[in-house]
Formats: sequence, C-alpha cells, structure tokens
Amino acid sequence: MEWRAEGKHDMKRVLSVLDLVCLGIGMMLGAGVFVTTGFVASTMAGPAVILSYAVAGISALLSSLCYSEFAVRMPLVGGAYTYVNAVFGEYLAWVTVANLILEYILANAAAIRGFAPYFSMLVNQPADKFITPWQGYNLDWWAFGLSLAITILLTLGTKESSRFNIIVTLAHVVLVVFIIIAGLVKSKPSNTQPFFPFEIRGVFNGAALVFFSYIGFDSVACSAEEVRNPKRDLPLGILGALGVVTICYMLMSAVLVMMVPLAALDKGASFAAAFSYVNMDWARYIVALGALMGIITTTLVGMYATSRIVAAVGRQHILPPFLARVHPRWATPYVATISQGIASAVIALFTDFADLAEMVSISTLFAFWMVALALIWHRYCQPGTGAAPPMKHRAMVGAHMGIIVAASLAFTIVYQVHQQAWIGLVVCAAVAIAATISLHLMCKQYNVPTLYGVPLFPYVPALSVAVNAFLLGQLQKPAYERFGIWTGFITLFYIFYSMPATSYREDRSALPGKAVVDSQQQLAEQESVVPPSKRQLTEQDSTQPQALP
Repeated sequence: MEWRAEGKHDMKRVLSVLDLVCLGIGMMLGAGVFVTTGFVASTMAGPAVILSYAVAGISALLSSLCYSEFAVRMPLVGGAYTYVNAVFGEYLAWVTVANLILEYILANAAAIRGFAPYFSMLVNQPADKFITPWQGYNLDWWAFGLSLAITILLTLGTKESSRFNIIVTLAHVVLVVFIIIAGLVKSKPSNTQPFFPFEIRGVFNGAALVFFSYIGFDSVACSAEEVRNPKRDLPLGILGALGVVTICYMLMSAVLVMMVPLAALDKGASFAAAFSYVNMDWARYIVALGALMGIITTTLVGMYATSRIVAAVGRQHILPPFLARVHPRWATPYVATISQGIASAVIALFTDFADLAEMVSISTLFAFWMVALALIWHRYCQPGTGAAPPMKHRAMVGAHMGIIVAASLAFTIVYQVHQQAWIGLVVCAAVAIAATISLHLMCKQYNVPTLYGVPLFPYVPALSVAVNAFLLGQLQKPAYERFGIWTGFITLFYIFYSMPATSYREDRSALPGKAVVDSQQQLAEQESVVPPSKRQLTEQDSTQPQALP
C-alpha cells in the first residue's frame, strides 16, 4: 500500500521525545479535568472519582500500547486510519477515522469554548460579558478568534507550534502541581467518607465520563512523519505523556474530594469553588490561569492531530486530495490545517460547551476498540517476511476474536440490564479469558514485531477490546444516535465520492503512459543521488557494444 504524500513536499522530522511528551500532555491535561471532576464526584462516584480516573487511565494505557506498536511499524501520519486501513481495509478505516475527525473537531470546539468563562474569572468579570446573545444562540467570539489564531500558528510551522506548546505546557504543569500542593495543605481525609456513596457502579459510570479528559494521547501517533527517531521516540512519547497525565488527574481529584465534603462540591468550576470554600479566594485565580493554559494547549494539539489525520485520508483520495497538500516553505499540511481550524471555530462560535462534551467520547472509544482488534489480526493473519497464513488459520483466529468481542459485549449488556447478576458477569468474563488463552496457545503469529511489540500479547489488546466495549456501554442514548446518523452520512459519502475517486486514481495509475512517466521520474530520482563519477562510468558502459549471445 502506498502511503506517500500528494505533491512534491514532505514534512520535516523535527520532533523529539520531549516534544512528543509535551504534545500528549498538552492535549490531555486540558480543560476536561477542571470541568468533569466536580460533576462526576457529586453525581456519579463521590470520592471514588479517584478510581474513575484510574479505570479510564487503564483503558487509555491499554490502547496506547496498541497504538505504540502500530506507530513503530508504520511511522506515518494518520494514526488510527493508517492502522485500520492496513489491516481491515478502506471502508472500516474510513468509518473509524471519520468518527475520529468529528470527535476531534468537536473536542477542539468544546475546549476553546471554555476559554471565556475561565478568562472572566481571571479578570473578575461576569461571564455573560464575553458572550453575545443572538437569535437563541450564545455567540462566543473569543472562542472563534482564538481558534483562528491557533490555526495560523499551526500553519506557519510544526517546530514553531511545538516550541509554543512546550512553554505553555510546562507552565501549566507547574500550576497543576501548585494546585495539588495548595489543596493538600487544606485537605481533610474525613471528607472522603463514605468513599463509595454511589456503590462500585458509580466508579465505572464515572469512568466513561472522565474518559473525556484522556482524549488526545493518540494525537502523538499522528506526528510520526515529523519525529526524528519514530521507532524509539513514539512509544516513549505516548507512554510518558499518559503516565504524567494519569498521576496528575488522580492527585487533583483526590485533593478536590479531601478539600470539600460531597454535599458542598460544585458541579461546574469545582476547583475554584473548592479554594473559596477553604478561604483561599486568591487561589481561584491560579486555577483560572491553569485552566486557560490547558484550554490553549488542548486546542493546539487537537487541531494539530486533526490536520494530520485529514491529510492522510486525502492522500488516499478518500477525501479530496488537495487536503493533503504540504506547503513548500512551512512544510505543514496547510489546507487540512486551515479547513479543520475554520470548522472548529464556527462550531465553537455557536455551540455551548455542555452540548459539545456530550458528543465526544463515543468516537474515540470506537477508534481505540478498532485499533486493538486490528493489532490482533495484524499479528496473527497478515504475513511478515515469510509465507501468508492459510485460510483455515485465519478462520480460527477470526472465531477467537468473535468470541472475545461477543463475550465483552455480553458482559456490558448484563451489567447494564441486571443490577446484581454477578454470575452472568463472571461467566462472560471467563469466556473472554478462555478465548484469549486459546488464541495464544493454538494460533501462530505470522507477523511478530522485531523492534517494539505490545507486552503480554494477545492479552493486552484483548483486554483493551473488553474495557473499551464496557466503557462504550456506559454512554447515553444521544451519543449512539449521533454516532448512527454520522456513520450513515459518511457511508453515503464513501459510496458516492470516495469509491469513484479511489477507483479513478487506481485506473489512472495503471495506464501505460502513466507507468512510463512514473518510471522515468523514478529513474531521474535515482540518478539524482548517484555520484557523478559513477554516473559517468555507467554512461560509458552503456555506449560499449553489447556482446552477441
């Protein structure tokens, strides 16, 4: 499969491990933790929100390990689209990535929409002063303008954007550490009792919602073509960012529930209200500043990842190919960057944060679920350097994967329908575990990685499939309605545009004249790297008469 970019220009390899870690932290450690923690603690999990973040972090960790192996094997932009396309084909890759693109654009708009309320807190002005009512809409021109400003920054260069992100992210981390330390000084462990006011189910229900705060680690994999040493740096960048963010989230949620009793928790600006509750009103300005930094970095990295995904899909003509153009001077996919930036700006202008946040998680969980399944099939059923696996082997692997998926879905359904059906849950879990063990013992891996592989394979990706399916089951009906409508729309788009466009591209590449031009271009490229002395020797040899047979 050809993964080269459309046009004459490539992206520059300028990113280091520090850049990648800061990209991941910048995307994840954003406004989500400031918005969701108080709501989940007061309505779903109580002080056990700490465990909700741990559960969501485990799901993200399992998915990140799968992403890391694919990122090393295929160090190219596109993330989930590249991986699923290489394993399951174009249509499933398109469904996965189209939902991921929508999720990123909505998440970017949701994050930047939170700028005005926190900025109003910082300057001690009412939040309504920064919103313009118009025909039933609350127009947020701050969000619109900042979206366009970040889009311009990303268009001008990757390294420039990365430097800005590193500075803001490091300052944001320092402020988060300050919030944790200042909160611990005023904390009372007795406020965490009872620890499970909504029982253990509240932990998992809360995990599905706080997962919104982990969206973005996969954005690191989207930078593969701009990393200096992707085989080494990508796994370190992904796992490093996720580890830092998970520790910060658990500590911040612990500080919150120890500062304020459950009954006094604020559902909105929970951290600012908590410092006011303990008579540290001055600290709310620190909270507001930290939230603003998180909003900026979240939006910057989210737009960065979205533009790379759109460019990768444009390369394959699934989307119009002009979206894959790389600027000759700035070496960035400028058309994709500008297009998604304008989309995020317009959505942020008209739509409230709460409405956007409810539509985000399902696309990400679906993409993580698909990547985990793709990794299992890739290892067992796609040939590496040797012979292709026989059809009987593929059928056996497919049967095992089907059992794992079915058992995971059954576990989720039983959990949702029957409140105390522990026997059913144990049976479903046992079936999934037995199928994974059988897969490990009975099926041969035809594509074993040589540089980096997921540890404890196939148990890690199988557990990722199960956990993501379980968290998907915790989402509400409107999320599935949006998912169904959007998937139907993108399927029609694929049938009426993408399939004809890709067929035309393949037919054109198969033309004899096109093949001659391509071969001449390849020869010219080869000659351009041959030293002049050797080129002259080759030309002299070509003038000698050939011996007759």
